[in-house]
Amino acid sequence: MLAIAVVLLFSACKKKDCCNFPVTPDFMLAQKNNTQWEADPSASNIKGDTIFVSGKSNIGAEEEQVGFKIVFNDVGYYTLKANEIYYRITKNNTPASQYSPDPTHLSSVTIISYNQADKILQGFFELRFLKVGNSPADSHPDKVLFSEGKFKVKLKY
Repeated sequence: MLAIAVVLLFSACKKKDCCNFPVTPDFMLAQKNNTQWEADPSASNIKGDTIFVSGKSNIGAEEEQVGFKIVFNDVGYYTLKANEIYYRITKNNTPASQYSPDPTHLSSVTIISYNQADKILQGFFELRFLKVGNSPADSHPDKVLFSEGKFKVKLKY
């Protein structure tokens, strides 16, 4: 019994890979109109006290771009104004659909952590948009809701 206890003690004290956490790459995820959606947030940056989080995603031959900006003080909840969010769809760098913020809905971001040394920002978001222009007609939804959004980005200067 003593031998088994000694073996268990030494194996428990041995360095294990369980404590080496992998570095999670940047991400931007949400439910877009109740469908799983993912974007590359590599263009996110910081200028002075303003943080810009933006993502790009390809849908067929089109590219959709979504983003928001906040004047950052600390972790917490931020209500976004109309000039602080955007969503658009382009095809060959030409607008395919244009959207504006839904004035009947409060879009928001919650910053849950900010590593100032490494400029890593994490949080949640909910954004809602209404279509204001489309080419060709009826090719994109009239309303776009990004719900259950989450992101992790390394901000660039």
